[in-house]
Amino acid sequence: MNKKTSNRIQKRILLITASVILAMGIIIAGASSYIYSKYLQNSLLQSTENNLRFLVESMDNNLSGITQLTRWCQTNKTISDYVESGNREGSLLALTAHERLTEQYQSSAAANFIHRAVIANNEGDYIQIVSSPYSSTINVAETAPKQDYFDTLLNSHGFNFSYGILPDSFYRGNAKGIIPIVRPIMYKYNSTQGGWVLLQLSTDLFASPINGYTLADDSALYLTLETHTYLYEQGNFIPVSANYEIVADMSASLRAEDNHATKIRTADGRHMLLVSRPLSVEGCYVSQTISEQELSAQKNVYLYILLIIIAAIIIIWFMLFILLNRTISRPVLKIRDKMNRISGGDFSRDTEIEWNHELGDIGRGINDLSENVVTLMNTRIEDEKKKQELEYQVLQSQINPHFIYNTLNSIKWMAVTQGSTGIAEMTTALSRLLKSISKGTAGIIPLKDEVSLLDDYFTIQQYRYGGAITMDYEIEDEALMQVNILRFTMQPLVENAIFHGIEPKGASGAIHIHIYTNEEHQVQIDITDNGIGMSEETIKSLFTEKQTGSSKLFKEIGISNVHKRLQYEFGSAYGLRITSELGKSTTMTILIPNTLEISPVKADHDTERSHHV
Repeated sequence: MNKKTSNRIQKRILLITASVILAMGIIIAGASSYIYSKYLQNSLLQSTENNLRFLVESMDNNLSGITQLTRWCQTNKTISDYVESGNREGSLLALTAHERLTEQYQSSAAANFIHRAVIANNEGDYIQIVSSPYSSTINVAETAPKQDYFDTLLNSHGFNFSYGILPDSFYRGNAKGIIPIVRPIMYKYNSTQGGWVLLQLSTDLFASPINGYTLADDSALYLTLETHTYLYEQGNFIPVSANYEIVADMSASLRAEDNHATKIRTADGRHMLLVSRPLSVEGCYVSQTISEQELSAQKNVYLYILLIIIAAIIIIWFMLFILLNRTISRPVLKIRDKMNRISGGDFSRDTEIEWNHELGDIGRGINDLSENVVTLMNTRIEDEKKKQELEYQVLQSQINPHFIYNTLNSIKWMAVTQGSTGIAEMTTALSRLLKSISKGTAGIIPLKDEVSLLDDYFTIQQYRYGGAITMDYEIEDEALMQVNILRFTMQPLVENAIFHGIEPKGASGAIHIHIYTNEEHQVQIDITDNGIGMSEETIKSLFTEKQTGSSKLFKEIGISNVHKRLQYEFGSAYGLRITSELGKSTTMTILIPNTLEISPVKADHDTERSHHV
């Protein structure tokens, strides 16, 4: 190829490149109006969504403090004693309850948002904490149940803001409205309602996080409490009606599925964007409007920037093309040669492809990749091993001191009231259990050893519940007891059945364990309890949430933990399955491989094992 031909090709390349870049610039400029309009709209929606997220998180933190104080009032022993005995036990009990309520109130992060906290029983006895500006001589225990909202809020499943912001019926002065919360307090030893707790929340609960929140002049912020909508203006919430028409749903532009965005047309004909984010209380959310004026202003700015970028791209790429055209062939050939060598198994570093330009960056990246590919593969394998080891380590549960305390108290009670009956069996079971826990960290054991550990654990639980719980086995083939299983697989499931299935029922219960080979030749263990059952949402949460124990024998190993360990060890075809019927029963199924390749022939008769106290 002579120099003239080379120059002609170079000019042609330059001309084609310039023409293509110019055409691309024209196309981009023509399409930019629509594209950037959508982009800017989505950007503004997402920006508003982020702002609302921080605002709502702050409000939810305040609500969390309210929730904690409410639950404390419902479950505290001193409060329960007062509700049950009232003023009949003398002023000391009422004084103690009031002091405990005052301590908890003052230590609560939500204290600044509570005008009044009242604890009352069904006999009309009550104690209260009230901010000095809202103090009153009204008998709260007599007046509160007469309010329209009282029965509805008392019988709701959780917080209910359906009545919105109401005037304070116990304060005759001119004050901001309050949001009432009423929750029942049950007697300690049965499910009978003995009293109630009333909290009067200040609107500052929602207003204080909004202070300093920046809004455009023609944007507005709304708070919706179920069927009530309020406009926020200078620290106050003003009731309004939603008077607008939805033009289009824009929720697809948002990142979070729970958030909602629409394009609306107001009664005066203005087009605006409305972004909403839910609060932690069902039916409550915060909304912000975005005006077309703000959107248009940003659109013009981005349009100018776009035109500048397009012009700069055309100039820069034209200059880069001239420079890169002289050096592109040789670097590309060298890079291609290096890639061929990598495909042949040569992962050594080649410094000749590390130039001081863009292709050099690619060359360095290829060299880095070729040097690290083996390391990355080994690291991946090592990570998988560490993940399984970590699951085994989690399996080494520690003894909960509170459980030992309860067990020793049970032994003491038995010794005092029943003589020596049962003490030997209970202490023997506890001794074997402690020995089993401390004798090693082996992850896989025979099924018979897992059942033996479960028997010792359940023996203790039977005495703890006074024989109100029974457990029996149905084993279709005794040979299955030699199948390998992960240590502490069955105990967490039985513990879950006792504490979350049978105990909340408040009556005796039974656990049935069925061990057999299913149609897919897997070893299947069904653990069925006749407890309160669980919903689909609860079942899903068991596979995602971590649970913590308090007074149980073991620090609780979450159902999700057991499921993942089984899948890590045996594969994705194995693990846990849960089926349940609310109010009737729950079955937790363990699927493990038949490691002994046991013949599916059944024994002459099922072997039945049962435990009763």
